[in-house]
Amino acid sequence: MAAAATLRQVGAYFGRSLPRRAVLTVPSSDWKKLTKLTTFTNTDCVVLDLEDGVAETAKKLARENIFRYLNESVSKINREICVRINAVSSNHINDDVKLLKDLSTSIDCLFVPKVDTVDEMKWLADRLGSNRQYNLVLYCESARSLVDLRSILTTASSLFSLQGVVFGSDDFSADVGINGRYSLDAVELTYARQKLVTICRLFENAQPIDMVYINFKDLDGLKKQSEQGAAWGFTGKQVIHPQQVPIVQAAFSPSESSTTWAKELIEAYEKHEKEEGKGAFTFRGQTMVDKPLLRRARHILNMTR
Repeated sequence: MAAAATLRQVGAYFGRSLPRRAVLTVPSSDWKKLTKLTTFTNTDCVVLDLEDGVAETAKKLARENIFRYLNESVSKINREICVRINAVSSNHINDDVKLLKDLSTSIDCLFVPKVDTVDEMKWLADRLGSNRQYNLVLYCESARSLVDLRSILTTASSLFSLQGVVFGSDDFSADVGINGRYSLDAVELTYARQKLVTICRLFENAQPIDMVYINFKDLDGLKKQSEQGAAWGFTGKQVIHPQQVPIVQAAFSPSESSTTWAKELIEAYEKHEKEEGKGAFTFRGQTMVDKPLLRRARHILNMTR
């Protein structure tokens, strides 16, 4: 797992999370799809799924495939490889925990769905033990989870290396009683999505990851929703098909001009701090630079590789 470990170490040593612009979920019960992962060279993050993408009758097969794949093939892939287990409240969780503990190598990040309570985070941490430090991305998929999200993330960040929160739109919609499927512009989910972004910003490395766009053939709609999510503060988006990846990666990538601006601003800030020892200063003759603007510049650079 050398290649993926190198990416994880970059995040650990420099105090930054890895970019997760396109988060591609792959059903682990399908070995053929797992073997094709080496061809997905432009995807930031691959999630080997044990949950919704796997039929109840195929959970055992999916665990066997993950064990085989992570121990045999993962070193061939130079990107983040993660595992989404089943919900802590499910009857599959004990077998999933056993799989994680039996693996001969650490996964890059653990994705945990349907987290509704602080106690679920405590239970999972206790069952996994203290031999390994897990990077964690959790899913917000219910009204209860959204209302208690700050407390959940506070606990999660004390037990794991908290990396992000995914908005699970379909389960959330069902939980709050949205009739039928939400509209293409997802206006019914505006409050939930914006609240999730806001709460994530209270935690340094908690990346808000936006909802999946189910109609993978509608690339124009995907582009529109991805650009909307990026404008609202999301750092990435779930994808379910490889053809969605380039559109999502582009939408959540800073422009060349933004990257140049961020690099120059940080350089100017560091020079000003060293020479003047003061806080705010003027950049490019018109912009007053202070700590919030500096955080924005660093965030832009964090979204590039």
